[in-house]
Amino acid sequence: MAWTPRDALRPFLLVARLFAWLSAVIVMGITAWAVTKRDGYRVVYPLVIAVLTTAFYIPAMVVSAMKRNRGYMLPLDIVFSYLWLAAFIFLAQHIGQENCRWFSFGVSSSCTRKRTAEAFSFLAFFWTLCAMCFEIFNFYYSGREGPVGMHPHAEKHPHPDAGRAPADAPADVAQPAA
Repeated sequence: MAWTPRDALRPFLLVARLFAWLSAVIVMGITAWAVTKRDGYRVVYPLVIAVLTTAFYIPAMVVSAMKRNRGYMLPLDIVFSYLWLAAFIFLAQHIGQENCRWFSFGVSSSCTRKRTAEAFSFLAFFWTLCAMCFEIFNFYYSGREGPVGMHPHAEKHPHPDAGRAPADAPADVAQPAA
């Protein structure tokens, strides 16, 4: 069986979704801690997006590793890339409102946690955007290859009438050898 561009995309798609999932798990842990310890409504949205990403990207990783993946997860990647962009903006605004000094020796752990959540929310956005681009390429190449497992231009079949004698020829005419 020939190696196709779709086969080359599968490992990249799996890695992009795995990194997006790992970033979502980290954001989920930090924002869950912030919801229980601090009072902030801007942290709840990234927490919800992280939980949804953690739930939906496990099947998406399985589908991206399958040979029959034909771009089924493209809507999921489009939606979650925009949701992660909004989560990153909410966390950046939340950090901007708090008093976190860059050059002070007594940097609090809450500022470190806030910046870590912001950084990993951006990474989750980046990896979902990468997965979306890989899925677009996957969708494009699956449309060019035809049905799964079929390669329409792999071999040319002869015309069906090439080996037959003409209809008006006598029956005792020998068939040409193929």
